[in-house]
Amino acid sequence: MKIRKNRWFSAKSAETCLLSLIALTAAFLLFYHSFLSQSPLWRVINRVGSDAQMVMRPVEGAENSIILQLINFSTLPRAKVLVNGQVKGDFTHPYMTVPVSEGDRIEVDTTFYDHPVTVKVLDSTRQVISPAMGAEFSGKKTVFTLGKVKLAGKS
Repeated sequence: MKIRKNRWFSAKSAETCLLSLIALTAAFLLFYHSFLSQSPLWRVINRVGSDAQMVMRPVEGAENSIILQLINFSTLPRAKVLVNGQVKGDFTHPYMTVPVSEGDRIEVDTTFYDHPVTVKVLDSTRQVISPAMGAEFSGKKTVFTLGKVKLAGKS
């Protein structure tokens, strides 16, 4: 039996075409994923720090507020800020704005953490005299007090 050769089609040319098609498809997919598609990583990177202005803005409706800054860590979500024994927030961000009134006792609960936690009074409204702006407080596995709030013009 005689095998007839086709001039237009051979196994070698079919193999070459198929491998070329696979290589072009792989190159296209690599190009698409590298340059054209929106990477999920970019969505996360763009959000980092985007809410810092919202966190550092004074609380709406509160006359007096204090902004606390976590010094030695970027976040400690289980470090709670207490005002008169009530949880008012945590350090899911390095900054925490706390609305205050005359005589409020401000504390930070760090009982969850085995390492020292340092908190700084970064800023406050003009009427807040105590705790003083720039004061730093530290504690390890404890509830430490930042002090009682004293306002200007109040006794």
